[in-house]
Amino acid sequence: MAESSLFESEARRLVGQKDPALWEKVLYEDNEYRRLLIDQLIQTVVVEIQDAEALSVTIKAFMTADLPTDLIRLLEKLIFGNSIVSTNHNLQNLLLLTAIRIDRSRVIDYINRLESYDAPDIAKIALDNRLHEEAFSIYKKFKINKSAMEVLINNIKDLDRAQEFAQQCNEPDLWSFLANAQIQKTTS
Repeated sequence: MAESSLFESEARRLVGQKDPALWEKVLYEDNEYRRLLIDQLIQTVVVEIQDAEALSVTIKAFMTADLPTDLIRLLEKLIFGNSIVSTNHNLQNLLLLTAIRIDRSRVIDYINRLESYDAPDIAKIALDNRLHEEAFSIYKKFKINKSAMEVLINNIKDLDRAQEFAQQCNEPDLWSFLANAQIQKTTS
């Protein structure tokens, strides 16, 4: 108990100092106390951060130290912990991009739970990383229907789902796009 209290206190001090060089020393791979400090920071301290600069320095420190798994934990705690930054679109973008890079299994959950991210940009990055269903979900969620239809036809290659989607949306452009895809399929 006293040990966790000590590391919690140290984590608060680190955040308050806003010193990237100090963070670099603390997050150095050979620091035997690094894991204890990171865990205390994420479990208790991070949701208390009110200073935008302190938060920015902390997040950058995790990125610089190349701790993507811990960065995801940190961002989850901030965004889903009812913090003052929970709707910050930059943090939501960073969470999605980090998950796309290192833990694809979380991406669809984040897409469904988050609301303030740059949908077209994240969807394109998802497509570039062959996360077709995730890209479709983003486009569908944000009603970017033509792009959603393009993913169904060109990437997922499911004309039955594309037809269902066209019926749901009932937009002339989607029906036209679907018809062209069906004609191409029958002529090839």
